[in-house]
Amino acid sequence: MPKSHKTEITVRFVPDGKEVRVPAGSTVMEAAARAEITVQSSCGGRGACGKCKVKLLSAVTEPGKSDVRHFTADELSQGYRLACLTRLAEDAVVEIPAYSRLVREKISLDGLGKKVEVEPVAWKLFLQLPEPSLEDQRADLTRVLEALGEQVSQPTDLSTLQALPDILRQANFQVTAVCSDGELIAVEPGDTSTQLYGMAFDIGTTTIVGYLMHLESGAQVAVDALVNPQAQFGDDVISRISHASTEGGLKLLQQKVVEAINHITLETCRESGVNPAHIYEMAVVGNTCMMHLLLGINPASLATAPYVPVITEARVVAARELGLEMNPHGRIYVLPNIAGFVGADTVGVIIASGLEASRGLRAAVDIGTNGEVIVAKNGRLLACSTAAGPAFEGARISQGMRAASGAIDRVSIGGSSAKEAGGALDSLLQIHTIDETPARGICGSGVVDAIAALREIGLITASGRLLDAKSAPETAAPYLARLEGTGGQTRFILVGADRSATGQPICITSQDVRELQNAKAAICAGVMVLLDEMGAVPEEIEEFLLAGAFGNYIRRENALAIGMIPALPLERVVPIGNAAGLGARLALASAGMRRLAEKVAERVEYVELSNRPDFYSRYTDAMELAPVVTS
Repeated sequence: MPKSHKTEITVRFVPDGKEVRVPAGSTVMEAAARAEITVQSSCGGRGACGKCKVKLLSAVTEPGKSDVRHFTADELSQGYRLACLTRLAEDAVVEIPAYSRLVREKISLDGLGKKVEVEPVAWKLFLQLPEPSLEDQRADLTRVLEALGEQVSQPTDLSTLQALPDILRQANFQVTAVCSDGELIAVEPGDTSTQLYGMAFDIGTTTIVGYLMHLESGAQVAVDALVNPQAQFGDDVISRISHASTEGGLKLLQQKVVEAINHITLETCRESGVNPAHIYEMAVVGNTCMMHLLLGINPASLATAPYVPVITEARVVAARELGLEMNPHGRIYVLPNIAGFVGADTVGVIIASGLEASRGLRAAVDIGTNGEVIVAKNGRLLACSTAAGPAFEGARISQGMRAASGAIDRVSIGGSSAKEAGGALDSLLQIHTIDETPARGICGSGVVDAIAALREIGLITASGRLLDAKSAPETAAPYLARLEGTGGQTRFILVGADRSATGQPICITSQDVRELQNAKAAICAGVMVLLDEMGAVPEEIEEFLLAGAFGNYIRRENALAIGMIPALPLERVVPIGNAAGLGARLALASAGMRRLAEKVAERVEYVELSNRPDFYSRYTDAMELAPVVTS
């Protein structure tokens, strides 16, 4: 080969598609660094560790002594070299396998300040394989596996092998290998290496949320949500468990959740132009009952003492087993549960918020149909579940609805510029609806706001009684025109029938107040029991996290005002959004986070509340509505 006289050369890296100009004589590792691709090299670039394996697709150099030591003769003939010692004298194309890369992008998710290295379980690699010949009679599978390296094992799914010969020959042996957790799971024709996606799901009793993510970058591509269709069989887990015990009930409940997952998956793919066949991983969280129903496992044992689940360990399931709309060779990772009523969603909250590493006293509540409470201090983790009921998600509220367009989500005592939903000026109340459209109902945050406002003006007593006009104090006089009914049937009109989207007034009733009292008392009592168990008092809490979609939208001062959480300085109360869903995304993006989730589930001490007299005394105390706290 004639000696090159170039002073600068061009190096292109695949599958990244990055191209850089470097001085002739630069090593592959130096060129990769210029392209912002970090290659493993634990020996400091001396050729000793053999971890910086790359493949020269053009301008193949003569192998050095270290290359000969780390590669077989066949690998050397294919162009495999060590990046740290291979110097390039002319333009070259270099392939860097996934196993040779040290660090992918860092992602900071949803303002929790938690940086997580993207380390997906699934990865893809484009292979340009030499075709078989009389001199090279290796089996098709051997040819693929040797190109991938010794860290990849053969597929356990027979269908992958059955498809392999046709795919290789139709694609002229230019294919993309799909690997998951060290196993070859699929081979695709052509170069599809950039099409690597996953779905993360938070399966709530009331709402299912799904996130489409690009696995290599950790980027969220699309998100969608649905009301859990199982709700038609009951709005709480006990009702679902009861239905699962009827003939065909378990199969039907599983079918409903699978249909919802598939709908969300296809909708996010349609929105983003992604082929569902390029979804290879799914990570799922939810309460213990929801996880059992997803897997088609009878949850009947959760309904009676001692409330023992069938499974708590993390589970990996093939997509084809559940009939999911993704690559049939893809896999579903179900995060571990903790106990019968503290599930994978709580594990998701812990790993997303970093509670497992807390030194001082921190607490979190994941507010949903079941209110999961976590208290953490100096490495110790306590958790319990309280039967909060679905009031915070708008269910069991007379005109409740989920947080969708037209839902009243904020209510406050108005001023001269207050504007009532629907367009009318009102000097008494300021009412806001999602998307600022005419009111259709009221969601959980709106219920909390409304009750806090009525408490402030004196129309609701500390015991939770909604007063009628005859019993109302003078401070409520300007609002009496909004009261209807007498005694136990009293209701307060937030939006009149002439201004609502339904033609009916949107109201808060006496029963709505009672539903909220029950829900908030259950949560507060759970917090207090765990603090007692930890040997701590509320004043020691350095940070109180409000998780869940509801927790993100509730106004902190009103959560304090109704006594949902212990009285704390406002700045210590931090809404963190759907932390359970964030935990699912972290487990999807990072194998390390899966390992952490499994360790956390083993560490958490579960506190059963049903047999504790102190819970019921705390619950009774927490039924009281606290005075309004002003910021």
